[in-house]
Amino acid sequence: MLSPLALRPRLQSADFQQALGTRPVARSAHFTVHFAVPSLARKTPRSGGDATPPIALDVELSTGPVDEQVEPVDEVRTHHRVWRLGLVLPKRMARRSVTRSLIKHQARELWRLHAPALEQAGWLNEQQPVGNWVLRLKAPWPVKEFPSAASEPLKQAVRAELLAMLAHCVKQGVASVPGRAS
Repeated sequence: MLSPLALRPRLQSADFQQALGTRPVARSAHFTVHFAVPSLARKTPRSGGDATPPIALDVELSTGPVDEQVEPVDEVRTHHRVWRLGLVLPKRMARRSVTRSLIKHQARELWRLHAPALEQAGWLNEQQPVGNWVLRLKAPWPVKEFPSAASEPLKQAVRAELLAMLAHCVKQGVASVPGRAS
């Protein structure tokens, strides 16, 4: 049975705060990666006055029934385990939206491809079936070195850094992270 957190596909503010409050599990010249097991204890958000419950509408959509199940982009499921990936890409570090988009696409694809290897390294197990990864861009990519925002050299450089960090996480495993045990 999946945790209630597994049913919420996107990371919320508290999830980002929790993950970014931990020590990075991997670092590179431009990125840091944080990992946290989400807590079920959540503070209820403050509401500005009387909060009325949402109204349930019985609306029939013109598209008809959906036969296929679409997996959220930022979530990877391996068996009964769920990975959620949050990305922190400040505009001051990547001014062009094309560059931020390139980084997002690379990160999502690489985490999806490496999910089984990370699981084998002990990042998720039967006792902790849900995990939150947060990738944070901490240094800008030099515009003089990569003049095109979506150039192939930039794509390869981003991919190389992310692959090196993922390889480090797989090699070290969860046992090397202070305060965590597999």
